[in-house]
Amino acid sequence: MGDRWVVNNVKDFLSRVDKYALKVRANGQAKGFIVIFYDLYCPGCALLDIDLMDYFMQLNQKGLVDVLFVDYPVHRVEKLHAKARVLFKRDPNEFLKTLNKVYSDMVERGVLTKDIPGVSDDEANGELQAVDECKRLAKTIKVPGTPTIMVGRYDRDTGVAIFGYDGPDSVMNLIREVIFEF
Repeated sequence: MGDRWVVNNVKDFLSRVDKYALKVRANGQAKGFIVIFYDLYCPGCALLDIDLMDYFMQLNQKGLVDVLFVDYPVHRVEKLHAKARVLFKRDPNEFLKTLNKVYSDMVERGVLTKDIPGVSDDEANGELQAVDECKRLAKTIKVPGTPTIMVGRYDRDTGVAIFGYDGPDSVMNLIREVIFEF
């Protein structure tokens, strides 16, 4: 498993990042949250998406968790992130499909996405500050890079974060331990 640490005062972090994160709200009152700090050129993020995004969305649709995407572009793709944010604001499902395509192209074809069709540079420029703010807020809880996942319950003021990705089992176990076990 990658680096793992406890994030204290997570409610404060969530309240500050809520303005900038791309949040897929659960159907109903969510018990917990999954925060994904991601980079569109991150190979580990790509594997995480391919392996686990359907699982995350199933938990979300069952009303168990909110899923938050926090931009953390370490590969100098801020404009691409800004364009993805525009898509999310138009239609979160379109964002998820595009995210999956970007990551599938990377893993299966070795292709890095250069642009997101249908989103202009002018539209993206309006989201660049939010991308920067997400990255700044991630650093306040010591996110070292991508992928980093933080999970927690809303009735507690701590979350647990892991940096790196070594397969779905460690992430699924973390979710089970932190959100569903007492």
